[in-house]
Amino acid sequence: MGAEFKLKTAGGSADSPREFRAETIKLVIGLGNPGAAYARTYHNAGRLVARAFAGIPESKFHARENFLSHRTPARTFVIPQTFMNESGRGAAAARRAFRAKPQACLVIHDDADLPLGAFRLQYGRGSAGHHGVESVIRAFGTKEFWRLRIGIRPPQMEREKVDAPCLPAGRFVLRPMTRAAETAIRSAAEEFQQRYLNTSKN
Repeated sequence: MGAEFKLKTAGGSADSPREFRAETIKLVIGLGNPGAAYARTYHNAGRLVARAFAGIPESKFHARENFLSHRTPARTFVIPQTFMNESGRGAAAARRAFRAKPQACLVIHDDADLPLGAFRLQYGRGSAGHHGVESVIRAFGTKEFWRLRIGIRPPQMEREKVDAPCLPAGRFVLRPMTRAAETAIRSAAEEFQQRYLNTSKN
């Protein structure tokens, strides 16, 4: 069974793009927490996917103040080195360094409301309570940028929602990913990249 993808452009201004075009994306920013203690947690799904898109391990990224980066001919991949709730500092520093407009940024982050491996691509929407995205919106001064939401809710949590619809995300986002969960996210990332990010040019 293939990965589940949905592309939406609801929200934003009247000038918001009507469709996603890979050639307009200059910065791909993967949100998460720095440090070995958080490296394999569900909350770091954004960092995981950014690394997968870049095609190199995090250790090969170039260290800058407040962020890591890897440049390719088409775009630059960025991993903020600030904690999730302060993601905007690293993201904004990268945007200034590479002179990218918010509209040319794709911010990737975990989403506990989506089932594991589901991806949602959206433009110009609010944070929906995600503190990392809130920080980026504040730092950019706008919500006019692309977001790729990565589903992290495991199947057992989907079953629990029937009896506990208000299950707090904090109960599992900082848990280590299972090997199966990491494989599902990596597989979905590869499929998304092949479909939408023009891998031959990235």
